[in-house]
Amino acid sequence: MVTSESIEERFGLVKPNFIVDPDMEANFYAYRSDVNIGAVVESLQEDLLTRLSPKRLVWGPFGGGKTHTLHKIVGELNKITAIHSVYVDCPDLTRRATFLDLYRDGIMRAIGQDFVLQLFEATLRRVGMALRDELLKKLRDALGDEDLSKAIVRLVDPGFSKLKLWAFISGVSLNRTDLADLGQTQDLTVAESSRLAEMLILLGRLTQENLGKTLVLVLDEMDRLQGVGVETIVTFETGFRRLVDPNQKVVAILIGASAGAMADMPEIFTERGAVMSRITRDAVVEIRALPAPDVDRFIKDIITHFRKPDADIPGFVARAKASSTETVTPDLFPFTEEAIVALKGRLTGAMTPREITLNMTRLLGRAHRLNQTVVTSDIVR
Repeated sequence: MVTSESIEERFGLVKPNFIVDPDMEANFYAYRSDVNIGAVVESLQEDLLTRLSPKRLVWGPFGGGKTHTLHKIVGELNKITAIHSVYVDCPDLTRRATFLDLYRDGIMRAIGQDFVLQLFEATLRRVGMALRDELLKKLRDALGDEDLSKAIVRLVDPGFSKLKLWAFISGVSLNRTDLADLGQTQDLTVAESSRLAEMLILLGRLTQENLGKTLVLVLDEMDRLQGVGVETIVTFETGFRRLVDPNQKVVAILIGASAGAMADMPEIFTERGAVMSRITRDAVVEIRALPAPDVDRFIKDIITHFRKPDADIPGFVARAKASSTETVTPDLFPFTEEAIVALKGRLTGAMTPREITLNMTRLLGRAHRLNQTVVTSDIVR
């Protein structure tokens, strides 16, 4: 029977599970010898120093820690250079999905209306106010895009609804009246994928010019492209080819995708494809299942991370030793050494961070339900 004592109180933890939040806990990275975060960040910094916006593909098995690695890389990069990072969780894509779906429902939604409109307003201030025709010319010179300039110039009109401009930029279908108000003949729902990619590149350039930062798009869960049909996958290839092209020097692109093997990746990320030929083999970071020698250190780091800083570990260990004949040590508590051995035996062949932390959590809950003071090997099933 579960007592009124919480899991946190019984085992000296900050929360009742061992699940790492990639976003909220990006600064924490449990030990693994096969991923050199420092080297990856240094290579990204070198690209930025040589004015080549980084393009990387991070891939590996489901649950391998890919998303957390992406967040950690971006967090470390942010410490040493000026960036504006945008994390994009790929939306669910149907068989008939096109690059527009990723652009509208994924990328633009993540970048956000406020940020985009602030970039355009900052550009207007930078070029300076003028009569309408002169202002339009200044915008064309600054943006290199006549159609977009006609839309952005509307921001100077007090009665103009900024939502119209956002709807246009974000790829939403507009009626004829709204299009005419923006000086457009068609919206981006009928634009080529390359045009959508150019919009993102323009936002990257404005981020540099107005904020002095590099726009970093973290495009995660791109394995969801696997379900897109052959009829429309070409639109994604076109968009990604432009974004990862070496001559695209203003937007950093970090791509995350899960697969058991490179051959199982979505078609556009296969090794011999046009997209990967632009990223190059040296820019691929593989996140494998944890090497066996790293598992013990990984588990210890996880336990330490979730332990209360002021927890009376000697007291917890003494109480656990009094109720169990198994080996209890400070660095593994709330698990016995025998429980960890049993856990590793149960997970042989599935040594991913997700599997390890989920199983640690389940065992913790089971020990608490059984009113145990420590997780022992006999509850590992």
